Amino acid sequence: MPWRSPSWPRPSRPRRPGKSRSPPRMCQGMPAQTGGRRRRPAGPLLLLALLLLLCGSCARKPAVSLAPDHYPRFSDDQEYANLQQALAASLRYLRTLPDNTLLPVGDVRVRVKRLRASLLAFAALIAARPSPETLNREIRRRFEVLQATGRAGFNPGRRMLVTGYYQPVFPGSLTRKAPYLYPLYTIPGDLAVRQGRHGAARAIGRLQDGAFVPYWSRGEIEKLGKARGAELVWLRDPVDAFVLHVQGSGLIRLADGSLRRIHYAISNGRPYRSIGRYLVRTGRMSPAEVSMATIRAYIAGHPGERDEILHHNESFIFFNWGHGGNAVGNLGVRLTPGRSIAVDQRCFPAGGLAFLSSRQPVRDRGGRTSGWRPLRRFVLVQDRGSAIRGPGRVDLFWGTGRQAGAAAGRMKEGGTLYFLLLRQEHED
Repeated sequence: MPWRSPSWPRPSRPRRPGKSRSPPRMCQGMPAQTGGRRRRPAGPLLLLALLLLLCGSCARKPAVSLAPDHYPRFSDDQEYANLQQALAASLRYLRTLPDNTLLPVGDVRVRVKRLRASLLAFAALIAARPSPETLNREIRRRFEVLQATGRAGFNPGRRMLVTGYYQPVFPGSLTRKAPYLYPLYTIPGDLAVRQGRHGAARAIGRLQDGAFVPYWSRGEIEKLGKARGAELVWLRDPVDAFVLHVQGSGLIRLADGSLRRIHYAISNGRPYRSIGRYLVRTGRMSPAEVSMATIRAYIAGHPGERDEILHHNESFIFFNWGHGGNAVGNLGVRLTPGRSIAVDQRCFPAGGLAFLSSRQPVRDRGGRTSGWRPLRRFVLVQDRGSAIRGPGRVDLFWGTGRQAGAAAGRMKEGGTLYFLLLRQEHED
């Protein structure tokens, strides 16, 4: 995103996807370097505390390189379907970056040239539809594998939280008329962005009496009309609007039957706060019960609590119209159902190739979850999300519409994630 000066805010304009050349900021969870004079330990308890602190810092490295005999058994439960399409999308993005641009794979920085070579080599490998034995032999021979270390704390299995997202389709109107009374907004004129100094994160806010202050919260925007005049489209259900804020993009079906895509432009800069966790903390649900479907049902049954629940999440998304009906991630490329993932791109490389191991729901003809089966497939980093922070989260894109939403809503599973990099001796 452009700024007029390094420290003064200006009205926000959305950054064009794929144009950033600066490396991502440090991944949350990476140990910070410290300095200062060494001090003599005061005793055994202090020594033990220091050892525990150091071990905790080591465990929080975003990714670790594996020896070939510790590689997972690679396979693909979709038999490589749509994988070439996803690889091509990542390559389109990576070709917009200079060869020497550095992207993170954990606490290692890798040149874009090597990432492109990795994708090209892997695309050639799977084009021949190799047997499982050939696939694993060639990966061991030609690729370095780094495993994401997963959630913080005691986590010897390096497990991650694997969730799902999708592109919803909701009815809407370009004018406010019953029952379409709940707006989505484009970027308001008073929203401003200020770049931090010395690599600090940008700040999103507004100017008030010459001072830069936080932008309005969700409750202030929705109850007090603080973004009035920036309405883009109206929906008939405020929970539909909230879902679009969480998913980041979707399709709006207008009265004439046409579909228009809407996508993320910028947020209000407020932190994302999970309403599912809020419902658990306030005793309304158990952790096992929380899903988008159960949250919808609870709000429908308790309409007087709706604003309290939704406004707990102060984060608010502003949208722009997009082109076509395909979901597009933050790289500016089309997302591939079952192949595109969102991760924290300060930890893991935009466009990178990975292998995801988890489990997925099996649904009966009535749409109910009847069981679970393994999910083991190759995926590409092609998106990010406001709730996807640190090395312990991965969000799998399931596609468009109600069935994709039902599957995505059930994904709240443990899993592991491995990144594949072509060994340097095999680069052209």
